[in-house]
Amino acid sequence: MLAWVRTATALITFGFSIQQFFRVARKGTELANRLGPTLFGGAMIVIGLAALILATLEHHTAIRALNRQFPVSAGFPKIRRSRARILAVLIGLLGVLGLVVMFIRW
Repeated sequence: MLAWVRTATALITFGFSIQQFFRVARKGTELANRLGPTLFGGAMIVIGLAALILATLEHHTAIRALNRQFPVSAGFPKIRRSRARILAVLIGLLGVLGLVVMFIRW
């Protein structure tokens, strides 16, 4: 789960950085020149957010499968979800905020 969170964070920050770099570098140019970096950066952020959603779903499925394979009734302790999901939610909120800011300042 943490590897997915790391990858999603990299995609989100890189997408936002690309958009901001080209926004500053091409200040005063027409809309067509800014549209490419904005859409590319936005796509990277969306892919990062999708990675977080897929990671959370995969983590949930894996924990359920482990709890079915090793039931509490057989004496095994219940396997709990990782606390990394809290970090995933926070990074996801940051990604959504970055996406909103990106298109507001567009």
